[in-house]
Amino acid sequence: MNHKRYISLFLLLLISFKILVVPFVYLDFELRKEYIIQHLCENRFTPQLHCDGKCYLAKQLHKVAEEQARNEAQKQSDTAKKVIQEVFEETTLDFALAPVSYLDFEYFPLLSSSVQKGFLSKPIMPPIA
Repeated sequence: MNHKRYISLFLLLLISFKILVVPFVYLDFELRKEYIIQHLCENRFTPQLHCDGKCYLAKQLHKVAEEQARNEAQKQSDTAKKVIQEVFEETTLDFALAPVSYLDFEYFPLLSSSVQKGFLSKPIMPPIA
């Protein structure tokens, strides 16, 4: 029972991490704001723009959005491939021919019955009064 709890906790952490990617980007920006402004900002040599690292934050958010869109597109294409494979699954049809016996074959089964043979073998006579 204890290992199920660890597995469920691990899956919960994975789902939480996926949901919290954007807040982690904001948290990283706020924690390293001075370093980003001094070393990573595109406008660090023109302080009159007052960018304050927002260009770096916008780049990071754009990267995350692109990655999520790419992952979503990949999932959709994988799902479509699976559906197509299941719908149009290759099935081999085996048409084994059964042996045909010509000995028991009757060309006219109604004419060969015993009732009709007896009827045709008797001469036609008028009724007896």
